[in-house]
Amino acid sequence: MRERKICTFYLWLFAFSLAGAGNCLGASDPWRTAVYGMQFTETRFVEVVRFHTRFRDSWAGAVARSRLLRDWGNGRMGLEGEVQAAWHGGEQHHFEINAALFLRGRLAVLPGQLHLSMAHGLGPSIASSTPRIERERHDRTSRRLVFMPSEISLGTPCRSREAFIRIHHRSGVFDLVSRGGGSNLVGAGFRWIW
Repeated sequence: MRERKICTFYLWLFAFSLAGAGNCLGASDPWRTAVYGMQFTETRFVEVVRFHTRFRDSWAGAVARSRLLRDWGNGRMGLEGEVQAAWHGGEQHHFEINAALFLRGRLAVLPGQLHLSMAHGLGPSIASSTPRIERERHDRTSRRLVFMPSEISLGTPCRSREAFIRIHHRSGVFDLVSRGGGSNLVGAGFRWIW
Protein backbone atom coordinates (compact mmCIF):
# COMPACT_ATOMS: atom_id res chain seq x y z
CA MET A 1 0.00 0.00 0.00
CA ARG A 2 2.82 2.43 0.91
CA GLU A 3 4.63 1.69 -2.39
CA ARG A 4 1.40 2.45 -4.30
CA LYS A 5 1.10 5.84 -2.59
CA ILE A 6 4.73 6.67 -3.41
CA CYS A 7 4.26 5.68 -7.08
CA THR A 8 1.09 7.79 -7.26
CA PHE A 9 3.00 10.75 -5.83
CA TYR A 10 5.73 10.36 -8.49
CA LEU A 11 3.14 10.21 -11.30
CA TRP A 12 1.37 13.36 -10.10
CA LEU A 13 4.70 15.13 -9.80
CA PHE A 14 5.68 14.26 -13.36
CA ALA A 15 2.24 15.31 -14.67
CA PHE A 16 2.63 18.68 -12.90
CA SER A 17 6.05 19.20 -14.48
CA LEU A 18 4.65 18.58 -17.96
CA ALA A 19 1.94 21.22 -17.66
CA GLY A 20 3.03 23.98 -20.02
CA ALA A 21 6.26 22.18 -20.85
CA GLY A 22 6.84 24.30 -23.95
CA ASN A 23 6.89 27.53 -21.96
CA CYS A 24 10.46 28.75 -21.42
CA LEU A 25 9.79 32.09 -19.80
CA GLY A 26 12.58 33.07 -17.44
CA ALA A 27 14.98 30.46 -18.81
CA SER A 28 17.78 33.02 -19.06
CA ASP A 29 18.04 33.12 -15.24
CA PRO A 30 20.73 30.57 -14.28
CA TRP A 31 19.53 30.02 -10.68
CA ARG A 32 16.98 27.30 -9.94
CA THR A 33 15.18 26.25 -6.75
CA ALA A 34 14.15 22.70 -5.86
CA VAL A 35 12.04 21.16 -3.13
CA TYR A 36 11.85 17.44 -2.51
CA GLY A 37 10.69 14.90 0.01
CA MET A 38 12.46 11.65 0.89
CA GLN A 39 12.02 8.47 2.88
CA PHE A 40 14.81 6.49 4.55
CA THR A 41 15.56 3.05 3.14
CA GLU A 42 17.50 0.27 4.87
CA THR A 43 18.86 -1.07 1.62
CA ARG A 44 22.16 -0.31 -0.09
CA PHE A 45 22.51 2.03 -3.07
CA VAL A 46 22.70 -0.81 -5.63
CA GLU A 47 19.54 -2.43 -4.23
CA VAL A 48 17.64 0.87 -4.38
CA VAL A 49 18.59 1.26 -8.06
CA ARG A 50 17.18 -2.26 -8.66
CA PHE A 51 13.91 -1.26 -6.91
CA HIS A 52 14.55 -3.67 -4.00
CA THR A 53 14.09 -1.43 -1.01
CA ARG A 54 12.73 -1.54 2.53
CA PHE A 55 11.51 1.80 3.82
CA ARG A 56 11.53 2.94 7.45
CA ASP A 57 9.36 5.50 9.20
CA SER A 58 11.94 8.25 8.77
CA TRP A 59 11.28 11.15 6.43
CA ALA A 60 13.15 14.21 5.25
CA GLY A 61 12.44 17.36 3.27
CA ALA A 62 14.97 19.50 1.42
CA VAL A 63 15.22 22.89 -0.25
CA ALA A 64 18.03 23.39 -2.76
CA ARG A 65 19.47 26.13 -4.96
CA SER A 66 21.42 25.16 -8.06
CA ARG A 67 23.14 26.80 -10.98
CA LEU A 68 24.55 25.66 -14.31
CA LEU A 69 28.32 26.26 -14.15
CA ARG A 70 29.44 24.84 -17.48
CA ASP A 71 27.62 23.64 -20.60
CA TRP A 72 28.95 21.28 -23.28
CA GLY A 73 27.27 20.23 -26.49
CA ASN A 74 24.46 22.80 -26.54
CA GLY A 75 22.78 21.54 -23.36
CA ARG A 76 23.53 17.83 -23.77
CA MET A 77 26.07 17.76 -20.94
CA GLY A 78 26.62 20.15 -18.08
CA LEU A 79 28.29 20.78 -14.75
CA GLU A 80 26.00 22.16 -12.03
CA GLY A 81 26.57 23.36 -8.48
CA GLU A 82 23.97 22.81 -5.74
CA VAL A 83 23.63 23.75 -2.06
CA GLN A 84 20.80 22.48 0.10
CA ALA A 85 19.33 22.27 3.56
CA ALA A 86 17.41 19.19 4.70
CA TRP A 87 15.50 18.41 7.88
CA HIS A 88 14.71 14.91 9.16
CA GLY A 89 11.66 13.69 11.06
CA GLY A 90 10.07 10.44 12.16
CA GLU A 91 12.59 8.05 13.76
CA GLN A 92 15.33 10.69 13.74
CA HIS A 93 15.41 14.45 14.17
CA HIS A 94 18.28 16.54 12.83
CA PHE A 95 19.22 19.05 10.14
CA GLU A 96 21.67 18.49 7.31
CA ILE A 97 23.58 20.89 5.03
CA ASN A 98 24.86 19.51 1.72
CA ALA A 99 26.67 20.82 -1.34
CA ALA A 100 27.56 19.02 -4.55
CA LEU A 101 28.91 19.38 -8.05
CA PHE A 102 26.68 17.48 -10.49
CA LEU A 103 27.60 16.08 -13.89
CA ARG A 104 24.35 15.99 -15.87
CA GLY A 105 23.56 14.48 -19.27
CA ARG A 106 20.39 15.38 -21.21
CA LEU A 107 18.43 13.56 -23.89
CA ALA A 108 15.47 14.94 -25.88
CA VAL A 109 12.42 12.68 -25.45
CA LEU A 110 10.05 14.96 -27.39
CA PRO A 111 12.31 17.48 -29.18
CA GLY A 112 11.37 21.03 -28.26
CA GLN A 113 8.96 19.85 -25.55
CA LEU A 114 10.44 17.33 -23.12
CA HIS A 115 13.93 16.31 -22.01
CA LEU A 116 15.15 13.48 -19.80
CA SER A 117 18.32 13.96 -17.77
CA MET A 118 20.49 11.86 -15.51
CA ALA A 119 22.92 13.34 -12.98
CA HIS A 120 25.34 12.27 -10.29
CA GLY A 121 26.82 14.60 -7.69
CA LEU A 122 29.65 14.66 -5.20
CA GLY A 123 30.29 16.97 -2.25
CA PRO A 124 30.27 17.39 1.55
CA SER A 125 27.39 16.55 3.91
CA ILE A 126 27.25 17.88 7.48
CA ALA A 127 24.50 16.85 9.93
CA SER A 128 23.61 18.90 13.02
CA SER A 129 23.97 15.73 15.12
CA THR A 130 24.99 12.15 14.39
CA PRO A 131 21.97 10.61 12.61
CA ARG A 132 20.27 8.07 14.87
CA ILE A 133 19.61 5.46 12.17
CA GLU A 134 23.19 5.64 10.91
CA ARG A 135 24.38 5.00 14.50
CA GLU A 136 22.04 1.98 14.79
CA ARG A 137 23.06 0.44 11.47
CA HIS A 138 26.85 0.90 11.61
CA ASP A 139 29.57 0.38 14.19
CA ARG A 140 30.55 3.98 13.69
CA THR A 141 29.36 7.00 11.77
CA SER A 142 30.03 10.69 11.59
CA ARG A 143 28.24 14.00 11.31
CA ARG A 144 30.53 14.77 8.35
CA LEU A 145 30.24 12.42 5.39
CA VAL A 146 30.28 12.60 1.60
CA PHE A 147 27.07 13.55 -0.23
CA MET A 148 26.63 11.49 -3.43
CA PRO A 149 23.16 12.05 -4.91
CA SER A 150 21.94 10.40 -8.11
CA GLU A 151 18.97 11.75 -10.02
CA ILE A 152 16.70 11.23 -13.01
CA SER A 153 14.63 14.23 -14.10
CA LEU A 154 12.02 15.00 -16.70
CA GLY A 155 11.37 18.57 -17.77
CA THR A 156 11.43 21.35 -20.31
CA PRO A 157 14.38 21.66 -22.69
CA CYS A 158 15.14 25.17 -21.40
CA ARG A 159 15.32 23.80 -17.82
CA SER A 160 12.62 26.16 -16.53
CA ARG A 161 10.74 23.27 -14.89
CA GLU A 162 11.69 19.72 -13.95
CA ALA A 163 10.31 16.89 -11.85
CA PHE A 164 12.90 14.49 -10.50
CA ILE A 165 13.49 11.29 -8.57
CA ARG A 166 16.63 11.26 -6.42
CA ILE A 167 18.65 8.88 -4.27
CA HIS A 168 20.07 10.99 -1.44
CA HIS A 169 23.21 9.08 -0.43
CA ARG A 170 25.56 9.88 2.50
CA SER A 171 28.73 7.84 2.68
CA GLY A 172 32.18 7.55 4.20
CA VAL A 173 33.39 6.21 0.81
CA PHE A 174 34.78 2.99 2.31
CA ASP A 175 36.53 5.00 5.07
CA LEU A 176 38.56 6.96 2.51
CA VAL A 177 37.01 10.30 3.44
CA SER A 178 35.40 9.65 6.81
CA ARG A 179 35.39 6.72 9.20
CA GLY A 180 31.66 6.18 9.18
CA GLY A 181 28.77 4.34 7.61
CA GLY A 182 26.12 6.31 5.78
CA SER A 183 22.53 6.11 4.64
CA ASN A 184 20.18 6.25 1.66
CA LEU A 185 16.94 8.13 1.22
CA VAL A 186 14.70 7.89 -1.85
CA GLY A 187 12.69 10.91 -2.85
CA ALA A 188 11.01 13.00 -5.49
CA GLY A 189 10.73 16.70 -6.06
CA PHE A 190 10.23 19.63 -8.37
CA ARG A 191 12.74 22.21 -9.66
CA TRP A 192 12.02 25.56 -11.30
CA ILE A 193 13.56 28.92 -12.04
CA TRP A 194 12.90 31.28 -9.13
